[in-house]
Amino acid sequence: MGVALPLLSRNETLPTLKAALRLLRVIFTAATDISEFQRQVAVPNVVKFTTATLHLAENHSDIELKILCLETITCLVAIYPTTHRTCSNALTALSLTYLNGSPSGRTNEDLMNAASQLFAALPVIGGKVGAVNLWRKSLDETLAFGWDAFLSLRTTFPNEVSSNTKLPSSSNEPQLFIPLNQDRLRCSVLVLCDLLRATVQRPIQIPFGNLVKFTISLLGCSSGTQIDGFVDPAIRALEISAVSDIWEAGCRLLTCLSKQFPRRLDPHSGRLFSILSFQLEQKQIPTIHLSLIKALDALLNSCHPLDSSIFPTRLAKAVLPSITKIHTTNFSGFSGNDEPSTSKSRNGKKRARNYEGDEVFRTTRQVVCRTAEEGEVLLLSIGVIQSLFRNPHLSPAIQSVIARVIVSSLVSLPRMASSSLSDDPALMQRVNQKIREFSLVIGTGTTSVMSKTLPFIIESAFSSDDLEMQSNIGVLLHPRLPPLIRSMPHVESLALFKAEESQDEMAALSALGVRSIHSSYLKDTGDQDVEMKDNSMAAPAAYTPGHAAPSIPENHLVTPGQSLFSPRAEATDDQRRAAIQLLTQPTKIEVEKPNVDPSSEPYKPTMSFPSTSHRPPAPTVSVPITIPAQEDDDEGEEMPIINMESDSDEDED
Repeated sequence: MGVALPLLSRNETLPTLKAALRLLRVIFTAATDISEFQRQVAVPNVVKFTTATLHLAENHSDIELKILCLETITCLVAIYPTTHRTCSNALTALSLTYLNGSPSGRTNEDLMNAASQLFAALPVIGGKVGAVNLWRKSLDETLAFGWDAFLSLRTTFPNEVSSNTKLPSSSNEPQLFIPLNQDRLRCSVLVLCDLLRATVQRPIQIPFGNLVKFTISLLGCSSGTQIDGFVDPAIRALEISAVSDIWEAGCRLLTCLSKQFPRRLDPHSGRLFSILSFQLEQKQIPTIHLSLIKALDALLNSCHPLDSSIFPTRLAKAVLPSITKIHTTNFSGFSGNDEPSTSKSRNGKKRARNYEGDEVFRTTRQVVCRTAEEGEVLLLSIGVIQSLFRNPHLSPAIQSVIARVIVSSLVSLPRMASSSLSDDPALMQRVNQKIREFSLVIGTGTTSVMSKTLPFIIESAFSSDDLEMQSNIGVLLHPRLPPLIRSMPHVESLALFKAEESQDEMAALSALGVRSIHSSYLKDTGDQDVEMKDNSMAAPAAYTPGHAAPSIPENHLVTPGQSLFSPRAEATDDQRRAAIQLLTQPTKIEVEKPNVDPSSEPYKPTMSFPSTSHRPPAPTVSVPITIPAQEDDDEGEEMPIINMESDSDEDED
């Protein structure tokens, strides 16, 4: 200590100052359990160390050294609170220096966090009794500071708070005044969150209503309204550009309130969910979208389920596109705009724009989550949808759509390369884990009957190395616990097949931009070999001209991507017997020998047995049918001679 402490007041190099700070910090914080050391060494010298660190933070220009000084003082104040009463004003001024905003730009994020944590730790200097009053005073002053910064950014908008609120006067230099208030708003919200997370030794009354009102004002502001009269276009443009920062600050404050005070936001949940659903329905930039999803996830986990069917359904429709883009993204890397084309110029010469096979030499490929924010949005969206799925008031159509989307993701993700999902290889594993957990919730079904999704879940669980998932499957198959008592949709209401879709589900899927969940298996063709298959088909069966050939609706045709989900259509014995009888009737049929290979012509089926799903019969159309002649292997045999003069009656006599 005698060597390191004097170094802080000298003009030493940056590594020497950092090493001295770290050494003294360890000395003053590691021996707190030795009372004699505390009495003779720590207490007499801790104020000297704090004063030297304070001057070093004020006079040095290096950002990393400033952050280290602020973090060291915060740690010392928490361990020796009453010893720092003499320098409390200096410490408060030091922290507020970096929390007052910067007109030239955004304050460094790490420096602002360190200063905010120091300001939130200073109330403990007042002791057990005075700390409560100091904490409440700091909270009220910070909230007023945040209101002032927020209203300074809304001078060209109508007063949305109250009619008697006095708007602050705007400066003559909006290019400096508006960025300054943007930074002040960020600082005030950060300090409020740190104060709410701070430890207070005695119970204290929190102005929760004012905090919620401030949060609703931040989240509910818009850029579409304008006051009457003349408005400076420069100020108007700057204030509109600040709206996204206001939303981000409101989301951060709402997330903190939800985590620190669970079940306290129930009286305001309806208003908050309405604002969040409206904001999520708009097209937002990735950073704002991520902040909104974080706030919604924290609010759903801290509030009781909504006693309404409107908000859960609306929120689910707003969040589902973040998950369905796994099924709607084109991974082929070849779009319609990239097709090779040529055009003639005015002089008649052809100019080639693109070449066939250019996609082979491309160095970039389309991925689902192109940025880290989009990957985090995908993970949080799965958790949000899982929370909404547990709500008993969610509409049955949306419940079925959610189940189909999650189960389709469970089946298709293992067939997708990790590079197609994101550039981060760890994201695929995290998404798979969340999808499996959600699928297990869907697979439990109700207390009376097991869900249809269980085979897919078991196959996915045992094909992975997740022991916890396998254990949950074992408990599900061999329960050792009482049955699940909760509101879940019945199996009959979950449509996993396209034939079972209702009109509401079809409308919801079309609104989400998903034509058919079942046809998207997302096999990444970039890393696989081309598999050649034989397209030759058998000769079609024929009907007699006297009988009408039943037409086949398009939705009864089985596509290659739909084969796993579509139910198998099996013909009964009566149907086979009826078909054989039709084919063996002695009717006149026009026979033509085909001159071409049947496999080269498009296959047109002439009959199909009815599928297991009940559908109204399609209208029949009578068309002439020609079938290819089948060559008989016994053509070379002689025709037996029949005696036409013989009489069977005479033979009997």
